[in-house]
Amino acid sequence: MADPADVTDITSLLRQWQAGDSHAYDLVMSWAYQRMLAIATGFVAHERVATEPAALVNEAYLRLRKLQHMEWQDRHHFFSVVAGELRRILIDQARLRIAQKREGSQQRVPLSEDLSWIDARGQDMLDLDRALNDLERFDADKVRLVELRYVMGCTVPEICELRGVSDATIERQLRFARTWLYDRLHSTPV
Repeated sequence: MADPADVTDITSLLRQWQAGDSHAYDLVMSWAYQRMLAIATGFVAHERVATEPAALVNEAYLRLRKLQHMEWQDRHHFFSVVAGELRRILIDQARLRIAQKREGSQQRVPLSEDLSWIDARGQDMLDLDRALNDLERFDADKVRLVELRYVMGCTVPEICELRGVSDATIERQLRFARTWLYDRLHSTPV
């Protein structure tokens, strides 16, 4: 990911894009593209998605292009939106795989080491999506953290830099979110 100082101020570019400057959008995307491609490459390398990394990034690129009128706040907000779009792409792919119901055995692929109990290739992703939607009703900030950490693959120090908080705070919030999600996904309905 390019250093924001190399591209000028990302927040001001986001606002210029919001005002209709397509050149500003191009600069923002050139700044973000390598980070998005690295994330997508990680997904493909771990068999988290059944597509090429560039195709995943291109899909996110197209979805972001439609968000011109978004009120961008800063780069943290931008990457939160990117994480949400990548999450929706993964959910769409999981729905497609379930609908196709391929014959034969399917290998379980964990979403991440920390969320090894979530299979990134099927129904678990849909269940996770529903659980994240439930969590968002009372703590949207935790959902953004989950998306940044487990969907986008940001490290804890990267999240700390984006959020302006300590490692301990991020770790504590992620631990809460993981525990809440585990309980939500593994509770037996009455």
